[in-house]
Amino acid sequence: MIEPAPLAHLVRIAGAPGSGKSLLITALTEAFRARGIRTASAMRRDDGATVFVMPNSGRATLDRPLRLDELPALLRSLDPSARLLLAEGYPAVADGILAPTVEVLMWGVGPVTPAAALVATIDGAALLRQFQRTGPKDAGLAAEVADAIQSLVLGQPPGTKTPEAGSGVAGAIRRWFRGG
Repeated sequence: MIEPAPLAHLVRIAGAPGSGKSLLITALTEAFRARGIRTASAMRRDDGATVFVMPNSGRATLDRPLRLDELPALLRSLDPSARLLLAEGYPAVADGILAPTVEVLMWGVGPVTPAAALVATIDGAALLRQFQRTGPKDAGLAAEVADAIQSLVLGQPPGTKTPEAGSGVAGAIRRWFRGG
């Protein structure tokens, strides 16, 4: 019997509207891509739809809201290779679940996430300034948050690169198509 792929680890991205949550998700996705960790995101929109962005940049939209605890299982059916799921648009205690959370702060206001769930905080204005200077691949603020997620959520040493998905059959197929 074939074992199903493991569920992706879930991290909630929180903050006030306009604080930089989507920007942080973009920066974290790039940071984890450089580390070999396939990362997806899910956003609960105001109209009730849930939008997934897969590690390969593919998108899937469901015309209904999903509970926070439903996201990892649905992601597994969309992309079983994803190991991390960043969820935006969910309250601190969503559907009775206190998920590991990174909170984007602005205007000098402290975090509203309960301390038991808080993995890291980041200054949204500082992230925006850094992003404007260096783009998403900089190893600054987003890398520090990625280190915290990698350590506290994934249980890996910070900054560790996972074995590239270049091993095994999938890697051989990619190398063959690239001509090497």
